Amino acid sequence: MTGASTAVDRLAALVGWSGRSPYDPDWSSLQAAFGHQFPTDFRQYVERFPPGAFDFVQVFHPCESEYREDAAYYVDVLLWRTNPANGIEDYYRFGNKPGELFAWGTVNGELELCWELSSKPADTWTCVVADIRGRTGESYPGGMLDLLSHFHRDGAGEFPPL
Repeated sequence: MTGASTAVDRLAALVGWSGRSPYDPDWSSLQAAFGHQFPTDFRQYVERFPPGAFDFVQVFHPCESEYREDAAYYVDVLLWRTNPANGIEDYYRFGNKPGELFAWGTVNGELELCWELSSKPADTWTCVVADIRGRTGESYPGGMLDLLSHFHRDGAGEFPPL
């Protein structure tokens, strides 16, 4: 069992989920549209959990009905969501190039859960919780499953201090 498998199992136990997603994502099309390989923990999350939300947290699942059949549209929608923040001076840049943040989820539509993309392997990307309105952000040492488990283990609807 890999570290990501352990993390996805831990998250499933925390939220009381014992099933599997009924969808089979087209990872090659998604990777081509994104321009990068997705982190292992994200792929395992998508294969384990169906689209939906936990409390106030929504992971942008590529099998949501609106873009299930169109990987390019999925990536375009996620880039569109955060593009207005690119007009803020002295703040993160959002996009899908190294050095930019790419949102993989949201908390109540107010905080963006992102990867800080780099030219290093996707499994080494840092997660960032970005508050665009407040023009702040915090790096989280660990992958998206670690961040989600941290939220569910310690949080009840709020991210604890990182």
